[in-house]
Amino acid sequence: MRLINLFKKTMIENFRDWKIIILTLTFAPFFVLLMYMYFVNTTNIFRIDVINRDEGVATTDGNFFYAGEELISEMKKVRSPEGAKILKVRKEKEIEIAQNRLKNKSADLVVEIPKQFSKVLLDYKQGGEPPPVVVMTYGDPANARYIMAVVWSDIITYQYTTDVTGLKGPLELQQNTISSKKSLSEFELYIPGLLAMSLIMLMFTAAASLIKEKDKGTIIRLRISNMTAFEWLSAVSLTQIIIGLLALGLTYLTAVGLGYHPSGSLFAMMVVGLLSSMAIMAISLVVAAYLRTIFDLMTIGCFPFFILMFFSGSMFPLPHLRLFTLGTRSVNINDILPITHTISALDKILNHGNGLGDVVFELGAIAILTMIIFVVGMWLFNRRHLQAG
Repeated sequence: MRLINLFKKTMIENFRDWKIIILTLTFAPFFVLLMYMYFVNTTNIFRIDVINRDEGVATTDGNFFYAGEELISEMKKVRSPEGAKILKVRKEKEIEIAQNRLKNKSADLVVEIPKQFSKVLLDYKQGGEPPPVVVMTYGDPANARYIMAVVWSDIITYQYTTDVTGLKGPLELQQNTISSKKSLSEFELYIPGLLAMSLIMLMFTAAASLIKEKDKGTIIRLRISNMTAFEWLSAVSLTQIIIGLLALGLTYLTAVGLGYHPSGSLFAMMVVGLLSSMAIMAISLVVAAYLRTIFDLMTIGCFPFFILMFFSGSMFPLPHLRLFTLGTRSVNINDILPITHTISALDKILNHGNGLGDVVFELGAIAILTMIIFVVGMWLFNRRHLQAG
């Protein structure tokens, strides 16, 4: 009964402070929307300007062969496995205009098809050996999209010329994938980290619940009522788990509403979210042990928040700085943060369709790290606040 009353008290106080609750629940969904707006305007469509100087050539049957136009048509046909356009091809007459478009980054690549393009290909097809024709490309190395644009252009040009001339090289490249899953967009790749961010925000409500009791002096009255530290922390933890799952669910629904298509189960995601909420609660206990007021939480408390957000890989992928190996698995320096394993588990579940059985290592790592941090946090909080009370 005492635990239930403590839970009701903690829940009421959390939702009474509606500003922090709203911030916690809406922060990650806002970033989902922000990332969507960014990536929807920077999709992987490479802009190619083509200067077609090809004059064409008459064939033996009286028709004309325009290889330059056919090459442009082949470029326009390129699609991703999902059917999305990859190349945006634009015809241009003047090379100076096209190069200016490169400089202002309104084009990623300029392709110049020479006058004798059709004639040389037709000669090769008929068994001749004319001098090779030169297809020029121009690009700006300062444009990160230039490399991929020129790769696509070269591959299509080589493929087209071999098909037309019938000349086959000694090498054939064959691609194989290890999964039937469609390729992921950049927006989809960010979703697991953004879901983890919704749980990281829990640090503010969790730490605030702990600090307010000390700040207002009510923790002394709670101790007089024979309340145990375990009961109090259990009530606070249960409240934070509920808030964390609400934030996780709202962020997930925002992503789905913007076109995200998860492959795994919602139940598995919630299991990871529940365990990760407990991990954030443990971290909040350590943070609250060193802070005495809500003002401290909103200022000094931002540092551990940013450490969790950036060093876990929630916002940006981090390089692998190996500490040691466990069998075939590499343990990196950021693996000491439980949220790192949360992101990995959510990525496997939502983006690759794995189940809970496939993320046992991640779940185990979160659980072990949570227990260690919880023990340290309880010792620190008891030493700095409860005994002093």
